[in-house]
Amino acid sequence: MLRGMYTASGAMQALQRQQEMLSNNLANARTPGFRADQASLRTFPEMMIHQAATNERTGIRPAGNVGTLATGVFMQAATPNFAPGSITETGNATDLQISSIDGVPMFTIFHNTGEGTGIEGETLYTTNGQFAVDGDGILRTTDGDQVLDEDGNFMNVGNDDFKVSPEGVVTRGNGEQVGRLGLVTTNNTEQLERVENGLYRAPEALAQGNVKVDQGVLELGNVAIEQTMAEMNAGLRQFEANQKVIQAYDRTAEKAVSEIGRVR
Repeated sequence: MLRGMYTASGAMQALQRQQEMLSNNLANARTPGFRADQASLRTFPEMMIHQAATNERTGIRPAGNVGTLATGVFMQAATPNFAPGSITETGNATDLQISSIDGVPMFTIFHNTGEGTGIEGETLYTTNGQFAVDGDGILRTTDGDQVLDEDGNFMNVGNDDFKVSPEGVVTRGNGEQVGRLGLVTTNNTEQLERVENGLYRAPEALAQGNVKVDQGVLELGNVAIEQTMAEMNAGLRQFEANQKVIQAYDRTAEKAVSEIGRVR
């Protein structure tokens, strides 16, 4: 009986984690570059049930397997879905949207880990093209990380008066060409490790790819709102079903203690 309670409670914990993930997806549906997570629910290893009856006449316990018994489920991981998101036109020069037919396109950025010195940090990747220009003319993410060019240098655009070609070449308002954005692609998204705030780490530097850039356009999150809400409703019904299973076990246990075990 307790095994059944553990199985149901384990399912409730997995469903709770799934609901938290789906809620986070909904909350970031309009976040630029956000990639929705997908839950991976797996079952624990099944247990083999052996025949335990003994032949009363011979005293021999026959061998044999009755079957298997599932021991519950768990949420193994939440993996990002890198399908493209919805597009909105902003008209801002610092808003960039990228696309590619060679794989998942990403910007290369330098993530600061020091006290804002810009010295200590690491190279990471993002699909969020919402940028801003700081007082030194450096193109940065909304979290303050520097955007890199194809050579790994900080992209200095001077001010908001700059143009970006479809190939990612940046030209200042005075006509001075300052370099090409560090645009990369990958077909192996499983190697990407989500860090924070829409940033990803790769075990090796990603290859520069054939990426198209649109300026004044922003890609929002790729959350399918209706589907996510339907999944949340289905998860809630499953949670309630497992809750009723535990209540049934609880009533059975109470009856066993108060009635079956009563001394007459």
